Formats: sequence, structure tokens, C-alpha cells
Amino acid sequence: MEKVTKEVMGAVFYKDGRILVMRRAPFLSWAGWWEFPGGKREKGESNEQCLARELREELEVEAEIGEFLTENSHGYDFGTVHLSVYRVKSWTGDIRLNVHDALHWVPLKELADFPQLLPADIPVARALENILD
Repeated sequence: MEKVTKEVMGAVFYKDGRILVMRRAPFLSWAGWWEFPGGKREKGESNEQCLARELREELEVEAEIGEFLTENSHGYDFGTVHLSVYRVKSWTGDIRLNVHDALHWVPLKELADFPQLLPADIPVARALENILD
């Protein structure tokens, strides 16, 4: 099987010293693991367009995407995830769980050690400690 690279955008909702993470639902791969909200970029989309679309689809919020924060590439069985992370400047709407089964606001300093945070997200969490602090 040919290995692929998936371009994935992640959203950093940062409020009161905490960052939002979502738990992957039972019907998803890596079920029960935690991640930044977001998803795969589609052909013809900018990173920011992708992230705004994914947040509409997954969380039912309209988000203003802010600056690029950091990135990480991580190898999985199927190939590589290249994760680019952006700050969410503001959003409207109540967060709904469409493809996740739980959400949690984690203190920034605890995020990298949060149990079952996806492997691709851990280096991002560590970088955010320096970027957002």
C-alpha cells in the first residue's frame, strides 16, 4: 500500500489559559483519543478556508481564523499527517459534538501531558506553551 501525506489543519481555541480538545468518537479511527478540532484540507482550499469549513461541519461554529502558530509532521501506519495549527480569534455559535463524543478545556501547561492526546498533537502542545505563554 502506498503511503500518503494528509494535510491537516488544527484549531487552537484559547480562552482563560485553557485550550479546547475534542475526543474522537467510537466510529472514528483512533477512537477515544483527544485532538485539536479541525480536519483535512480539500483540493483548492487555503489552510484558513479548510479550518473554517471543518469547524462549521464538526462544531457548528463560525470561526474567524487568526495567525499560524506552529506545525508538526507525524508518521502513522497509513502515512504522514502534516498538522498546521492556527489560532481561532473569535467564534459564534454554541459548540456541538458532530464527530466527537466529548470536549475538554485543558490548561495550557497540562496539554502536552493530557492522557491520550494524539501523537501528532503532542509536539504542537509543547510548542504552544512557548508561543501562547
